[in-house]
Amino acid sequence: MKRVKVGVVGSGGIFQVAHLPAYPDVEEAQLVAFCDTSEAVLKNAERKAKAVYTEKAKKAEEEGNLELAKRLKDDLNGIKTYTNFTEMLTKEKIDLVDVCTPNKFHNVVAIEALNSGANVMVEKPMARTYLECLKVIEAVEKSKKFYQHNENWIYFPQWYNARKFIEGGAIGEVQLMFMPCAHGGPEWATWFWDPSMAGGGALLDMGVHAITASWFLVGFEKKPALVKAAEPYGIGIRAKARIVKGMFRRMMVEDDAHILVRYEDAETGAWSTAHIEGSWIYRDSPDTKILGTNGQIEQVWEEGKTFLKITDPNGGVRKIDLGKFEWVQSFAGEIRNMCNCVLENVKPLCDEKIGAETTAIIGAAYLSQKKGKKAVTLDEFKEYALKIQEKEGERAPEVLLKELLKGIQR
Repeated sequence: MKRVKVGVVGSGGIFQVAHLPAYPDVEEAQLVAFCDTSEAVLKNAERKAKAVYTEKAKKAEEEGNLELAKRLKDDLNGIKTYTNFTEMLTKEKIDLVDVCTPNKFHNVVAIEALNSGANVMVEKPMARTYLECLKVIEAVEKSKKFYQHNENWIYFPQWYNARKFIEGGAIGEVQLMFMPCAHGGPEWATWFWDPSMAGGGALLDMGVHAITASWFLVGFEKKPALVKAAEPYGIGIRAKARIVKGMFRRMMVEDDAHILVRYEDAETGAWSTAHIEGSWIYRDSPDTKILGTNGQIEQVWEEGKTFLKITDPNGGVRKIDLGKFEWVQSFAGEIRNMCNCVLENVKPLCDEKIGAETTAIIGAAYLSQKKGKKAVTLDEFKEYALKIQEKEGERAPEVLLKELLKGIQR
């Protein structure tokens, strides 16, 4: 079969723990190169690649699948490494660039890759700010190549199957979703906590999952219209100092965010509201639940398995066994989806416009917090951002970023 030749930019954390282990399971993808400015990171990635591909080739041989074992060995032997992205693009025939860098470089790398004639998929968030996303959209339109906003949540069985039941009318019209995404914080890396590198904190890192997934559940045909930093917590810094990479540091980005997002259907006037929590200080909002006019959907876990629990107004319950599912499989899902889009010349469902609107939702939430938790429309936020663009020119993304984070840092 024809395969998509993939080059990866950014060979550290998310690549090594999520993308790299997924590639051997995606027959449509041939990983031909990965790039990082750090030679130490590249060496670690090479060791990881050797371990992952060798282990899976050995398992294939034990199962009698000699063709798969040979493919994995050949793929491993063909991987090259680069410290310069432009050199990688020049020397390798790459169909698809997988961007796994820190957020600051997402738009820069994506634009260069698109201009070189490659398709692109970028790990969430699309960029630090909405203005940076607009530059990527311009590059997509000019290059005529495909762009995928990588949101692995929509490839998890619980979200994918919940959408099927919602579309099938199992709970009527969706009215409200509680969508928390929380853990204790990425204290192993400094860049997450640096506004200029990350663009924001827990909302941009964690909340982005729940935002895109909630939009996916109600249907991308609905449009995000209104955003509000939610009472009582809003968006802020709750742990003022943390040990990050062995040293106490003052926090400059939010470690906790609670926001409300309203999605509206322009044709029918229907709307759905999502309560999003993105937190690096653990969950303190209600657990995941989707409430409709005629029932509700919850996620439950029993004995290592995931179930969807669907309850009707009379107390009747259906439990759908989704089995066991590993985190890495959701990344294999997004990689496979993009590769097949490239092979079949089909625009990805979760494209550059979804990524940009998701980033606009986050920007509107920051603006809401700055305005004292006053609700902000997406149009209002975009007008605010574009005025800064008109006034500041090339400096605009940095200025917008600093202005939005003022509401969090005070």
